[in-house]
Amino acid sequence: MLRILFVSLLFVTAFTFGWAPAQTTDPAKIANFEKRFAQGKDLEQQGKLVEARAVFDGILADEPSAKGSLREAGLISIRLNELPKADDYLEKLHALVPDFTDATELLIQINQTLGRDVKVERLIKEFRTLHDSGKIPAFTGSLYFVRERIHLENEEIVFTQFFDYTQQPNTAWMVEIVDASGQLKRRLLLNYDPDATKAIRAKDPKLANTEEFLLIEDIIKDQRVKEIDVYQQIFALPPYKKVRNTMLAILTNTPKPIYSQPVDAAVGQ
Repeated sequence: MLRILFVSLLFVTAFTFGWAPAQTTDPAKIANFEKRFAQGKDLEQQGKLVEARAVFDGILADEPSAKGSLREAGLISIRLNELPKADDYLEKLHALVPDFTDATELLIQINQTLGRDVKVERLIKEFRTLHDSGKIPAFTGSLYFVRERIHLENEEIVFTQFFDYTQQPNTAWMVEIVDASGQLKRRLLLNYDPDATKAIRAKDPKLANTEEFLLIEDIIKDQRVKEIDVYQQIFALPPYKKVRNTMLAILTNTPKPIYSQPVDAAVGQ
């Protein structure tokens, strides 16, 4: 469940998102773009981010559809915490390759941080449609995506949204705190309880649309889950902002659990 900060695009194959602009066929121009792209990557690897982005911007000035340069410029802008610029680069990449799921996920995170709720919901709708279409089998098999990241001095808070909480592991939302070394420190989950939901509906026909959720925390010691604490029972799926605020409040001021269950499991289970 651990995530590395905004690097998923780095693993896309060069064949799909290489330096060469799609509309360029002139061998001399291709060689020139290749050389400039390599220079930009070298600067990026040296940590000279502003200089590297300037190189990719130069490529984009000559060929706006250069997908590799849009990708690199977007990632650099994220690292520089210039999120509006990152959104601009990655939105252009998304328009060129709408099925590139990593770009869409990053756009969701960027715009959630920028408070652009309408755009976030539009992107998530597109994301779900692609996920459910089966067009990309590996993506259709994925259970969740990262919706938002909050970066603190020595740790990161990661909010994850699941595509279908009615399927195992029956999780709707998850928030994790990961420290600078990548160690998972805390994990809260909003889990759907299908058995309790079925029982409630059987008792009263008026509750035919009721769903029961449990807000829980995996209590982690030595990178193992040693206990599950249940904080709340909820009888309808709350919107993201309410879930977010509730979970942040629990992380700040942990309440006494309704009940606890001892367990012993690896943090990934």
